[in-house]
Amino acid sequence: MSLHSTTYRFFAAVAAIILSASCIRNDIPYPVIELAVTAIEADGTAGACRIDPIKHTVVIPLDERTDIRNVKITRIAFTEGAHYPAEFECAASGKEPLVLDLRAPKYFTLGLYQDYDWTIEAEQNIERYFTVKGQIGATEFDLGNRTATAWIRDDYDLRNVTVESLKLGPKEISEMSPSQEELSDFSSVRFVDVVFHGRSEQWNLYVLPRELTVEILDVMEGVNVAWITVAGVSDADTGLRYRRSGQQEEWSEAPAEWIHSNGGNISVTLRHLQPETTYEIMAYADDNISDVQTFTTSEKVIVPNCDFEQWHMRSSTWYPYPEGGVPFWGSGNDGSSIAGVNVSLPCEDDLRPGTNGKISAHLVSANANVVGIKKFAAGNIYTGYYAQTIGANGLVDFGRPFTVRPAAFRVWVKYRCGTVNSAPATNRSGKELGEPDEGIVYVALGDWDPSIFGGSETSPIRIDTRDISTFFSPQKDGIIGYGEKLFTSSCDDWTLFEVPIEYRSARKPTHIIIVCTSSRLGDYFVGSDESEMWVDDFELLYDLD
Repeated sequence: MSLHSTTYRFFAAVAAIILSASCIRNDIPYPVIELAVTAIEADGTAGACRIDPIKHTVVIPLDERTDIRNVKITRIAFTEGAHYPAEFECAASGKEPLVLDLRAPKYFTLGLYQDYDWTIEAEQNIERYFTVKGQIGATEFDLGNRTATAWIRDDYDLRNVTVESLKLGPKEISEMSPSQEELSDFSSVRFVDVVFHGRSEQWNLYVLPRELTVEILDVMEGVNVAWITVAGVSDADTGLRYRRSGQQEEWSEAPAEWIHSNGGNISVTLRHLQPETTYEIMAYADDNISDVQTFTTSEKVIVPNCDFEQWHMRSSTWYPYPEGGVPFWGSGNDGSSIAGVNVSLPCEDDLRPGTNGKISAHLVSANANVVGIKKFAAGNIYTGYYAQTIGANGLVDFGRPFTVRPAAFRVWVKYRCGTVNSAPATNRSGKELGEPDEGIVYVALGDWDPSIFGGSETSPIRIDTRDISTFFSPQKDGIIGYGEKLFTSSCDDWTLFEVPIEYRSARKPTHIIIVCTSSRLGDYFVGSDESEMWVDDFELLYDLD
């Protein structure tokens, strides 16, 4: 064997050993630790910041007076061990605010064993309005081009227009030049400079003539109420007349207190209508009359077991419906009872004054030990059902079929507010230990698609306590109407609450969600085991006084 051959074999062997050692090191897997923004606070917000751990985004809702170019992040926290950009250190340590220009999103990366890209963005809504005397319909705003256009009666002099309201920048801190009082000649476009935060924006204001007309834009019917929008004329005698169809009745005039004006548009809330009845409506502005339209009111629907009188127990678990009956209400008992705890109970010894019933619903927040893991369980009762327990987590399906529009809800409540004493290590709820807990009763109507929201045809929204993105929020898509009563302190005596339901769309609902809970942030496993809520005689209201 030659020396060259021996030398070659030696180095080949060394290379193989090095390569083998290298392969062994690379084959050891790194742990997968998902990195997230776990908390964030900022000055000048118009509500709580929203963290979405699935989309890796943070949304900061800014008050309209806040300078979006100089947003002060006063506190930010990340998953323990995460490496973050050095510029975040000041806010992460609490030493001083981090100032960000959020006209465009702020992109950054969190790293440890893997990298995760995150985004911080601002959401800021500035209320703007521009109305003139004799205006027809609503003003059209083009924010991108900073243009506002109002239409006026064609018999008005464009050189002598009365501007009735004008706001183009943030409230209290904006100056306009020329001022509202100096604007009258709109024979051509008027330019208005708006100064705030030391900067100036130029707006283009148009007033254009249009033939005087009145038109019914939208009709949204309920059971005893109908909500109607009319494009009218601001300085005309504008109103709405109605009558039952086919009865040859005289027209009834909608009273002034049922009418709300918004520039040239008016909204009318007809009341005291008959269920399942067809009505004719006609709008007018001076001598101009709209086409006659018809709508049919809905059937009144009573929520099953809304007095909470019907319960049964099966395998040590309480259920809020009669044995063998069709469930409309669900609770967290299916999950908590694994640990021997019922968080929703029938109560016979604490009833609201004047009731004819014998039972109220008692919702008790508690700490439960599920499969050896301590978990917080909120006392709750809701329309839907408990789908499944996965380890120490739960799947809950919200909603029941419902196609009518109630005007409000009414419920008797008594509430004992505890101090938050339960929260996971990765608390993403925004509420800290030691703060007061919160209870809530809310109603949401919507047309949620179960293929999008993960539920079923009967209960379309699936809440997965492992996935914050599935948690219910009144800002989410699919909601048509919503109303809530929030409890931030104790309500020691039985009290009757009446809450209006605000509708955001004329779409017809397909389902209703009703939730009563003694700990609003129970989905996050955050709350107090001292919090209790008693609820009784829940009622949907279909008429307004």
